[in-house]
Amino acid sequence: MNLQQLEYIVALDTHRQFVLAAEKCFVTQPTLSMQVQKLEEELGVLLFDRKKKGVEPTVVGAKVVQQARQVLRETQQLRELIQVEKGELVGDLRLGIIPTLAPYLVPLFLLDLVERHPQLRVRVEELQSDAITQRLKDNQLDVGLLVTPLEDRALREVPVLEEPFLAYVAEGHPLYSQPTVQPTDLAAHEMWLLQQGHCFRHQVLNICTPAANALPRTFSYESGSIETLKELVRHNHGYTLVPELSVLQELGNPMLKRFTAPEPVREVSLVVHHSFVRTPLLTTLREIILSKVPERLRASQAGQKIRWR
Repeated sequence: MNLQQLEYIVALDTHRQFVLAAEKCFVTQPTLSMQVQKLEEELGVLLFDRKKKGVEPTVVGAKVVQQARQVLRETQQLRELIQVEKGELVGDLRLGIIPTLAPYLVPLFLLDLVERHPQLRVRVEELQSDAITQRLKDNQLDVGLLVTPLEDRALREVPVLEEPFLAYVAEGHPLYSQPTVQPTDLAAHEMWLLQQGHCFRHQVLNICTPAANALPRTFSYESGSIETLKELVRHNHGYTLVPELSVLQELGNPMLKRFTAPEPVREVSLVVHHSFVRTPLLTTLREIILSKVPERLRASQAGQKIRWR
């Protein structure tokens, strides 16, 4: 048994195809197949069921893969520990970020990060919160940027921002003439919403009040983009809620309404697995992000605010 074989079975579990797993491991498909078979012979068990439409781990195979992920994580930590002791920020940074943050936050810090640390290879993926947390546990991501708290004991959260929600109100709507809004002013049946699966949708619905005997719209449109929601408000009616980072260039727009105190915010954190050892990298990433956003958004500057999950 060797580490390379463990990498192969983890790749096969991740991709569920021999060809794709071999491609990701930079070996030929026959080489990967042979090494997986050798490991199965050594252990005396079948690790994967080979099917026409893909492969799946057997019951015992799933347990072996889980342990293999842990062994590979700890092996990686040995290398990273030496880098930390040498004071080096090198190697790969696999960063997952939720879609309602990515277009507004990543452009602010990414270029600065890679320019300051050219030996760092950064790969960013937009993923939903559940996918990020699972990939952190499976050692497929190093760091996540998402809304917290998660209440997951396997993960460690480092708060970075407390980002206010603002109402984005169509001209002509009764709320347009108000200088500020309150959660009780908002009804879910008038709200333009993100699609199911976005944590931001859940947070918005928690802020709104349920509509009693409300007449529903004759049509509905649920988007995967905050920018699309803003366009719907501009050209139609109603309102939506937006995170402040998405409207930093529009803060003088009369369509934007702040909430009366205490204003609702979402806590944005850097999230890592509890075994993560590259603390200087995490510190550097947090400092760069904070240097690029208005000071009022910093988590340490939170005043009379309510966190919405």
